[in-house]
Amino acid sequence: MFSKIIKKLIKRYKCRAGYGEFLNIAIPLIISTGLTSVQQFINRMFLSWHSQVELAASLPAGLLNFTIMGLFIGTISYVDVFVAQYYGKEDYSKIGPAVWQAVYMSFIGAFILFILSFFSGSIFALIGHDPEIMKYEIIYFQLLCYGAFPVIASTAFAGFYAGQGKTKVIVLVNIAAIFFNVIFDYIFIFGKFGFPSMGIKGAGIATLISSFIMLFIYTFLILRKNNAMLFNTKIFDLDFEFMNRLLKYGFANGVQLFFDIFGWTFFIFMIGKIGITALTATTILININMLVFTPLIGLGITTAILVGQNLGRNNVFLAERSVYSGFHIALIQSCLVILIYIFFMDYLVYFFVEGYAGTVIAELKPVINNLLVFLIIYAFCDPVCFIFSFGIKGAGDTAFVMKTLILSALGIVVIPLYLLNSVFNIHNVYLYWSIMLSYSVTITVIFVLRYYGGKWKNMRVIEMNQ
Repeated sequence: MFSKIIKKLIKRYKCRAGYGEFLNIAIPLIISTGLTSVQQFINRMFLSWHSQVELAASLPAGLLNFTIMGLFIGTISYVDVFVAQYYGKEDYSKIGPAVWQAVYMSFIGAFILFILSFFSGSIFALIGHDPEIMKYEIIYFQLLCYGAFPVIASTAFAGFYAGQGKTKVIVLVNIAAIFFNVIFDYIFIFGKFGFPSMGIKGAGIATLISSFIMLFIYTFLILRKNNAMLFNTKIFDLDFEFMNRLLKYGFANGVQLFFDIFGWTFFIFMIGKIGITALTATTILININMLVFTPLIGLGITTAILVGQNLGRNNVFLAERSVYSGFHIALIQSCLVILIYIFFMDYLVYFFVEGYAGTVIAELKPVINNLLVFLIIYAFCDPVCFIFSFGIKGAGDTAFVMKTLILSALGIVVIPLYLLNSVFNIHNVYLYWSIMLSYSVTITVIFVLRYYGGKWKNMRVIEMNQ
């Protein structure tokens, strides 16, 4: 019995669209997304050592920035599906020009974020957090807005490599950027090597510098001679027809990412109105969750890439197999996450509360321990949601994903939280977390049903008749 299971696993590992092919693409992306979460973990850990207030301010400001930027990142990042399907079809000459159109579109998002930075005071005044927290939220949000272009444009360049399955390049670029970010964080937050201690402002400056370093590395790599010969990466002409197609599929992807993050951002803002203890506990837990959760993003992107490549070859069977390979791996990852939460949460929390007064820790600990139950249940939904939603997005079913997340974010999260907070004046951190959990369960069920509906099997984002 056991030997038969082992033989089946080995066979599944070696076959096309099996565990081996999936992990070959996914592992670098898992490392890349994991390192990004480690960078954010260290960033906010440094801030927690500098000031509890600055730590509490970093999450709402960072999430608001990423919510807005997510609209453009989601749109631009969909170029990796185009690259994947062109690559699967072996229509290599269209890959480079497609990536450059995505880079050009990055300027639009960067300009909008830059303009919004001038209204940051009014935006955070509407949110109504404590004035001391709001002061730091504005500083951090503005600096992150200034760095929007390198972040969005780097997403386009990453799509060039991700769509081909060459994800190791993405890892190396991210390692370099994260290395510089952590070093600059340490220097600017605490004031080392002759620089003044700048706290959350220093964290924003560090992120800004490292983002431009990442963009420079990507630009240098993509313009190399080998890429130029095979993938036309030195053809910079504007192609409005392709931009329209990228907008058709990518904008829906951007809108769904916007509303998904918006739901969480609104949730954080409502938690902030409960008080600094609730906001600090939630900030700590979400940062820890990002540390162990973000590998799922790598698994999701890999699923979309393999679905895109196999549909580009008109091989639906392998596209389906790649989804199930990702699903099995994601379930294993989820079990590991739950074990980490159960046995190592105290150690992870310690990194944030070390140095806090005993009274502050005494207030935070029971809240964190109670919220851990929500995090464990949430860990069961995430892998299912990510794999199946990215699976149908890899085919081009982005409009359905967009509509689902808009309606779910507004109907399950935003409106109920607003009514509880502003109309009924109910400020309960556990009730708010229950609402977020119900949102996660709902969208998971919807995406699974959509996948098994099978409509995605006939979808393509490229021209298949040429």
